[in-house]
Amino acid sequence: MKICNKCFVEKPNSEYHKKKESKDGLMWWCNVCHKEYVKAKYHEYKNSAAYVTKEKERLKQFRLNNPNNIKKAQERFCAKHPGYKNAQSKKHFFAKKQRTPKWLTADDFWLINEAYDLAAIRTKMLGFSWHVDHIVPLNGKLVSGLHVPHNLQVIPGRLNRLKSNSHRT
Repeated sequence: MKICNKCFVEKPNSEYHKKKESKDGLMWWCNVCHKEYVKAKYHEYKNSAAYVTKEKERLKQFRLNNPNNIKKAQERFCAKHPGYKNAQSKKHFFAKKQRTPKWLTADDFWLINEAYDLAAIRTKMLGFSWHVDHIVPLNGKLVSGLHVPHNLQVIPGRLNRLKSNSHRT
């Protein structure tokens, strides 16, 4: 039997983790107190700005270093959830339709189609994916752009995925 240094309750030795450095070979706190302490420290650290920054950088590096794993995971998710993929596709389609102004001329639509054709030609010629990107995103957090020729650029697919839904060129 041993008294916990945190809750001051006498508990059997089986209620303590082993610790070689201590005289009796057991932790100072019981398993319950130790678990509460570790949980509190974890939440304190997880809510800190340092953790958030470090985790964002870790995920960014993982995505850069493991594009095939990411693609396979996305394919598995889409296979399990076909309704989700359909909903996302429809959402994107209608966002683009809603952001296409009525005042566009036939020449403007031709320029838009040329951008998509250019992306397809570059993909075929260079062997890696090219996307038509909206410089100012259609559904941005701070600002939303239009689906017009001067808001489009043809960039490598990898850069477009890194850019995501942000306003970067």
